[in-house]
Amino acid sequence: MAKKSKKEDKEGKLQIALNELRWINTPVNYTSYAKSYSLIQQDVMLLVSGRLQDHFAKFLNEHRYLNKERPNGGITKEDLLKMGPIRLRLADFGIESSHYDESVKVINQMKKIEFHLPRFDPETGLRKGEDYMPIFSKIFIPKNFTSREGEDFNYSGDGETKIDEDGQEVRKFRRDGYIEVTINIEVAKAVFDMADGYFNHLERIAYFCNSAYTSRLYLLLMKYASKGQMHPAIDYRELKEALGMFKVDVEKSDDTQPAKVVTTEKYQKFSQFRKQVLDVARGDMERLCEENKIEIMLSCTDPDKKGYEPIYRGSVKRGNPEKIKFHIKRTPLGVARELELHRGSSEKRLCAKLMSLYPTLDRERLKAFVADVPEELWNDFKAYAYNGVPKAVEQPHRWSGTMEDFVFYIMDQWIKQHSAKPEPRQMTLAFAEAEEVKPGEKEWQMYLRLIDKQLASDLSKVRYLSFDDGVVCLGVENKAQVEMIEEHFADVAVLTHAQQCAVKSFGKKISLNYKIVKQ
Repeated sequence: MAKKSKKEDKEGKLQIALNELRWINTPVNYTSYAKSYSLIQQDVMLLVSGRLQDHFAKFLNEHRYLNKERPNGGITKEDLLKMGPIRLRLADFGIESSHYDESVKVINQMKKIEFHLPRFDPETGLRKGEDYMPIFSKIFIPKNFTSREGEDFNYSGDGETKIDEDGQEVRKFRRDGYIEVTINIEVAKAVFDMADGYFNHLERIAYFCNSAYTSRLYLLLMKYASKGQMHPAIDYRELKEALGMFKVDVEKSDDTQPAKVVTTEKYQKFSQFRKQVLDVARGDMERLCEENKIEIMLSCTDPDKKGYEPIYRGSVKRGNPEKIKFHIKRTPLGVARELELHRGSSEKRLCAKLMSLYPTLDRERLKAFVADVPEELWNDFKAYAYNGVPKAVEQPHRWSGTMEDFVFYIMDQWIKQHSAKPEPRQMTLAFAEAEEVKPGEKEWQMYLRLIDKQLASDLSKVRYLSFDDGVVCLGVENKAQVEMIEEHFADVAVLTHAQQCAVKSFGKKISLNYKIVKQ
């Protein structure tokens, strides 16, 4: 009972995290500019990115559905001018509105956020150099009101009129808890360019991390994880550059000598880089995993690899490696988020299709209806909604109400019919012998209907043999079929979803055994 209570508590905390945390889309382009930002600077930039989500969504819609040619960027000058200044709440940085003195640290970090953009010769097209410029052209900080005569009106925790010692009314003003920033248009167009792709991630990841290296590595690895690349091998120098290990300075001794560009490398030895950067980030990710504040972590079945391993060019394994191979694992939050995205995007596509066929449908009612479809019926319901609903509508019927109500009626009837438990039927001995069903075979067929389609397709190519004590035995032709099936389970999201489907079908988690048989 205690174990069950502990499990339910864990699942409850995970659901709370899913409901309360916010995810955003960030352009891949951004990561190439944010190599050396502090945690505060990263947090500020991701909050700004969060405020631009409507513009990114607009770009993605135009890119996918309207324009055949690739649009330029994800945000235009007109968008930024129309949007105006962006307000960032002090509460987002853990600062109370009455404690503006604590905001000085944040503001000083914001003033130092700059980008360097390449400048090209208009005639030759060759790169001439770099333009360094701040991301924010203006930062507005609300302070005490001052009259034209120079008299200060101080802020207080409330906005009430008070009486001073002389019996005079003194009005104190409530201070608004925000900082207002205006984005440099030229920089924003380059940094938030969506044309090279984007990835989805937690908005406040930098706020949660203890180390700037953690959030930098997180953003880098999320680019790979979003493409399904869970074991990327990244060039060692490219990795260090992405994590801000190289600092470029321009030194000039006097006016007679040309300036020198000096590059300083931090943690030149791999042993230092591993201890001060990779191990720190890995430990921080493990902490965030326990707190349900991160979707990925570094983990490997081999404990010696610590979630990553250096790859050397030759047989000598010392010095700096050629590459670092990371082993990315989705955390419980990451798995739940993947399932949520899969179902959520599937619901959106289905609603869009039905709305295109029947424009009079109430969009909100349709979204609510589709969201309530039980998980075990979802795949079959989708197939019916895409193919069966149009056929049912086209057939002659005696429905006297509106088309909208008719569409909802036939979908509701389908769910009721497929949710009802079939009544037991008596079978003759001859029929039972002819149609003998092996123990667990019905549950196996239900399992195939619930799981991922690609996995179900591969499992349908092998023969069901038996089920005993949580083990399903399958007949295969060769080892290649086994490898083909097991490759699906290497993805944690697929494995987790498959086990959830097994519990619904068999009442417990299952494991697969294989036996080579002649077909």
